[in-house]
Amino acid sequence: MRIVKIDRLIVALSIFSGLLVSLGRSTQVYPQQISGNGNLGFLPLMLLLLLFPIGIVLVLKWIREAQLRFLSLIGLSTSTTIYLVCGILYQIEQFSQYQVLVKQQVIADRGTIDDGYLTSITSMPSPYMNSQYFNGNTFLIYWASILLMASLIAWWTREEWQISE
Repeated sequence: MRIVKIDRLIVALSIFSGLLVSLGRSTQVYPQQISGNGNLGFLPLMLLLLLFPIGIVLVLKWIREAQLRFLSLIGLSTSTTIYLVCGILYQIEQFSQYQVLVKQQVIADRGTIDDGYLTSITSMPSPYMNSQYFNGNTFLIYWASILLMASLIAWWTREEWQISE
């Protein structure tokens, strides 16, 4: 019965974090728009960072309640690590391609533009790039990171909680 409560909390947390990712994506501006408010996408990002340890604790409790075996923990850790590597490499590639696209759009709209300006609107904290920080892949990377951390903690502490039960 207790595992059902943890399941519901994990589902609720994943839905809420998905909504935060959607909110972050909706804060993107486009080169023809002007945003003088900074990057509002940092607000949902801060909430996601605050929810990260809560997600780890919930998934760790779920793993313990479900009494996952050693091989299951290794499989979970391995598969999430593989996804994280592939997902991050894919995200880096997509980010690079999107930077080029935004630069081309700005040049097409405004003609020759200063390289400093183009770099500033396609750099990490720019609101022009929010669709690259907040998308389905980054959502999955976020949850794969939670799963990996929880499974590694469960694996390292498995003797303690298996003996106590």
